[in-house]
Amino acid sequence: MKTKLRKTYNIIIRLIVIVFSIVFLYDQLFYEKDISSGFDVFLEISTGFLTSIFLLVAVLLIPVNIFLESLKWKYLIDKLEKISLLNSIKGVLAGISVSMIMPNRVGDYLGRVFILKKADRLQAVLSTILGSLAQLLTTFLFGMIALIFYYPEYLNISNGLNYWLYIGFILLIMSAVTIMVFAYLNFSVFSIIIKKVSGRYYSKIEKYAQVFSWYNQRELLYVLFLSILRYGVFSFQFFLLLWFFGIDINYFVAMMLIAAIYFFMTIIPTIALTEIGVRGSVSLYVFQHHFEALGFWSPEIAIGVVSASSMLWLFNIIFPAILGIVFVFSLKFFRKSNGS
Repeated sequence: MKTKLRKTYNIIIRLIVIVFSIVFLYDQLFYEKDISSGFDVFLEISTGFLTSIFLLVAVLLIPVNIFLESLKWKYLIDKLEKISLLNSIKGVLAGISVSMIMPNRVGDYLGRVFILKKADRLQAVLSTILGSLAQLLTTFLFGMIALIFYYPEYLNISNGLNYWLYIGFILLIMSAVTIMVFAYLNFSVFSIIIKKVSGRYYSKIEKYAQVFSWYNQRELLYVLFLSILRYGVFSFQFFLLLWFFGIDINYFVAMMLIAAIYFFMTIIPTIALTEIGVRGSVSLYVFQHHFEALGFWSPEIAIGVVSASSMLWLFNIIFPAILGIVFVFSLKFFRKSNGS
């Protein structure tokens, strides 16, 4: 592709992505009603020193969340192309912006790999997906543990039959967790499986199938460790915002409920922009069930839960997406023919 034409196409696609992102962000922030209640409550709160600390710490954890994700992506992508941590941060932020207009944040992968200069992009996408799988595994692990504590609220486990159902439920979860962790730590096996399944067509996909064998168990454990740290960060942000909006809840109980919320959200397909509605609905359902069981549910608690969920979405999705728009200008959708 000629240099001038390539540059023209790059500029056009960048502008399309930027315009769509800005339009969707503007629509969500100023026309949709999903987060209006959160802002109303925020303006009504008489912020004392303690509540201000809750909000301040939650805000300070935003760059920590981005840093951990960027560190994880850099660690994975260095197998293909050595990049600086700064470029990794740019890629992560650009990916968040692009993901705003695509289902289930598929654009996150695309936004990141287009910041690379030489690496094969499909290989980079596969490496990026591996990082997402580690984050997904983390969500499932904590979510399943949370369900062990959350599930008894649906049953009278003093009843003999329900007691054994609960024991069976625990064993099922333990088995599922074991299988998932084993499969993740032995991810390289997929390269062998693909080779056997594809047969004579393997030569055409060999360079991509081999991606799964690049990472040993120690490296996969490190990626999982970073995913767990990141999970701890945004879960703690949620807890801080619950307290900021007046929800007096024990830390352990809050972590269990938050873990259940994230677990349920992973199985609900969303577009990032509509995710706020899903977050609010799932959060409301989980917290309402818990507080109703205790006899403490009230409209004030409902508003606080939705407000905390909305504010967390604003912190970790919208703010980074706005910043990421700047780095969309760095994306190269077309490059020289010797690149991929």
